[in-house]
Amino acid sequence: MEQTLTTAAGISVDKIDLHILSLLYANCRTPYRSIASTVGLSANAVKTRVKKIIAKGILKKFIVKVNPAIFGYEKQCFMVVRNSDKIIMKEKDYVFNQLNLLGDVLGYAKQLGGDTIFLLLVRAEAEEKIEFVTNLLKPATIEYRFATINPPSMNVSISDLKIIKCLLSNARMEVADIAKEASISPRTATRRIEKLTQNHMLDFGIIRDMSSMNLTGYIEFVLMIAVNKSAYGGVIERMYREMQEYLTDIPLDTAGSDVIIAVFFCSNIPTVDSIVTRVKSYGGVQGVELFITTKVAVYRQEWLVREVNKKLRSYTKTTVRLPAVK
Repeated sequence: MEQTLTTAAGISVDKIDLHILSLLYANCRTPYRSIASTVGLSANAVKTRVKKIIAKGILKKFIVKVNPAIFGYEKQCFMVVRNSDKIIMKEKDYVFNQLNLLGDVLGYAKQLGGDTIFLLLVRAEAEEKIEFVTNLLKPATIEYRFATINPPSMNVSISDLKIIKCLLSNARMEVADIAKEASISPRTATRRIEKLTQNHMLDFGIIRDMSSMNLTGYIEFVLMIAVNKSAYGGVIERMYREMQEYLTDIPLDTAGSDVIIAVFFCSNIPTVDSIVTRVKSYGGVQGVELFITTKVAVYRQEWLVREVNKKLRSYTKTTVRLPAVK
């Protein structure tokens, strides 16, 4: 009999559920029919399993990720707020209000021991403000790493922005509906989505919570890996090749950086220890710090909605409207 795991909410999760999650994480727009053929179920059975996983909070949301460089962001900041539970909340969202002085919070996750990890998108001047923000968050202590975002590899048109806006409302929206909303043909919509994806302007995934607070019996953890810049690509390639079964995300994939942030998922502490030991042995790795996630927070996209709308307004203002020819 196949082994199942019971979550805190009482749902049984088996290897097929985990396989479905991994396929949706790789591309949440993958049709259920394609997933079904991979995992050996019917499309309706896959859809039913996905609905149950969503209902229990393991799969939180289907998302579209957009290269923030399109909107002028130059760097990402990986921040660890040590002893974040000791911060006196003077008002609702106190921590976010302070971090917004640096940039836009992309997401955050609570870690074992009272620490919280934040991912921020920042512009060029942000590094000058870090000391000021650090003082505002005392008595918590702050550790941070900045990584340069790869610049956009293509120009983004007004049609592309309309497509992105549609996908923000529903990352699995049908192409026909996207085409209608964006006032373009389905063929054009398909071609533009493919081009944006191939040029790393768009990526599709899910927000999942496999932390111990949600999925009893499994451990989600983050490794902050200090590397020589020349070894960055090789270390990532080796992790994907050797530990694909456990590696779920590299949220700060910025080539040429001296730090790699990698998210893993496994069933026991010995496996965690084995993964950490193996990563430490890689050439070019200078150090590894382990964080065990207790709760994954919702991926925040307010910044993206705001920036897309701002660019669309900008396009509208600069479009020259010629009089109709009689």
